[in-house]
Amino acid sequence: MKYTKLASILSLATAIYADDSWKSLTPDTTLDGGITDMGSTTMGLTIERMSDTKVKRDVSSDGLDQHCSVDGNLAVTLAEGILYDSQGRVGAIVSNNQFQFDGPPPQSGSIYAAGWAVSEDGYLALGDSTQFYECLSGDFYNLYNADIADQCNPIQIKLVELIDC
Repeated sequence: MKYTKLASILSLATAIYADDSWKSLTPDTTLDGGITDMGSTTMGLTIERMSDTKVKRDVSSDGLDQHCSVDGNLAVTLAEGILYDSQGRVGAIVSNNQFQFDGPPPQSGSIYAAGWAVSEDGYLALGDSTQFYECLSGDFYNLYNADIADQCNPIQIKLVELIDC
């Protein structure tokens, strides 16, 4: 019974976005000079506070913009303004402004599922903005495209090279 209910939900989500209309969920602005397609290049992500002090998801201990390419580390690619993780899920800003990977298609009610770019200095952008927010939720952080609560701090998401370690 549980699997039938899950299959029905997945079928409904697929039907909602069956025509790939989710690919048009983009901000009204674009980043001047931004890269919207990385080809087959896969990168890791690190979080930097706007004060340039690196935090939680930064696994680079030597200051280099690199991550070890191992299971469990997030790896992304960018194709025609759509951000994908290594499992083929779509990077989206969902209805509560949280940044997460789902689908495809992305979660029903998503605000943005396309319009991603990489700035000239290597930061992830959505539309023309490279500013995101980390918001404390218990003992971990969720990422958002808006300052939704007092426990949120502005960040930037830097793309880093994945290397074999």
